[in-house]
Amino acid sequence: MMKKKVIVAVTGASGSIYAKVLFDRLLKLKDQIEAVGVVMSDNAKAVWQFELGNQDYNH
Repeated sequence: MMKKKVIVAVTGASGSIYAKVLFDRLLKLKDQIEAVGVVMSDNAKAVWQFELGNQDYNH
């Protein structure tokens, strides 16, 4: 099976939990995914910190 490449863009809109859930699911599929690229705006990082109370997007 050919592994996939995934790109995720996160905006500064409310709903950081949905991005986190997606990242957690992608981790579970690591045997099917070659690479994941993530693009986050500065506002997305600020919203993530406010809504989720952490900076886990750095990991």
